[in-house]
Amino acid sequence: MKIKMCEKFFYRIENENFDVYNEFNTSKENILRNNEKLKFYNGEWIVVEVNDYITHYVKPAETLDWISNKYCVSKDKIIEDNNLKDRKLFIGQLIKIYKK
Repeated sequence: MKIKMCEKFFYRIENENFDVYNEFNTSKENILRNNEKLKFYNGEWIVVEVNDYITHYVKPAETLDWISNKYCVSKDKIIEDNNLKDRKLFIGQLIKIYKK
């Protein structure tokens, strides 16, 4: 299933063992914030908000190392998550930093 980031929708639980967090790439905190509980049952509707990333616009003098240190994310993870071809960044470039 492909989910567009920053999407909010309702989802009906069909199996109590369904792993909502991994399926929708979201955190327990996000699910709790939108539903006020973490345990769900068959037939129950929940709100899923898939927005587990921070948007960062590259400013002058910022490097991949600096951004990596600021958000405590590895450089390789940033490169992979943003499909960067190399380690060079450009002023105004949009970088997504996925939360843990």
